Amino acid sequence: MSSTTYSQIGQDREVLEYYHYKRNGYFIEVGAHDGVSYSNTYLLEKNYGWTGICVEPLPDKYALLVKNRPNSMCIDKAAFSQSGLVMDFSVADMFSGLVKYIDCHDEGRCATRIKVTTATLTDILQQCQAPSFIEYLSVDTEGTELEVFKSIDYDKYQFGVIHVEHNGIEPRRTNMRVFLTSKGYQYYRENRWDDEYILPKEKWTQTPVK
Repeated sequence: MSSTTYSQIGQDREVLEYYHYKRNGYFIEVGAHDGVSYSNTYLLEKNYGWTGICVEPLPDKYALLVKNRPNSMCIDKAAFSQSGLVMDFSVADMFSGLVKYIDCHDEGRCATRIKVTTATLTDILQQCQAPSFIEYLSVDTEGTELEVFKSIDYDKYQFGVIHVEHNGIEPRRTNMRVFLTSKGYQYYRENRWDDEYILPKEKWTQTPVK
């Protein structure tokens, strides 16, 4: 198989290896940026026929996302634990995020701020008519990752593999592990910035995309 990767540290290859390079899976990438730079899902779509949802609230990055990912459903909301809120968002390229939660990067703290509208992941999945079983969920939101996980209806949606950025920040990293474990997910491995979780196959109650 090709060694091509678009992810920051090979997360897309990890997903492909886990699924034995299957084709036509389904993904959702929360914090999709422009859809190509450091994307965890671009390779899946481009080379393996996967489809899915890309979520990016920054207007300029969203415009690029729509252009770069014409086969994906693109959503210009900030994924959060409540829908319909209008919140301050720090504009700092890869370090952008909701001001109240943003990780401690100088770039994020000192950046220009705009207003964005929030949506729960459940609302986004319903809006996009996503399948109940989603092979891959990638979450990189610079501080609101736990809020994103809290926004999911786990009785309705399952995820085979999850990558979530942690940046080594506690207690959020541990809190995410406790939360996801309580929902039946198993901590699988880590890399420099992300933790990876899987839903053991014996717990799959939904039907994966063929």
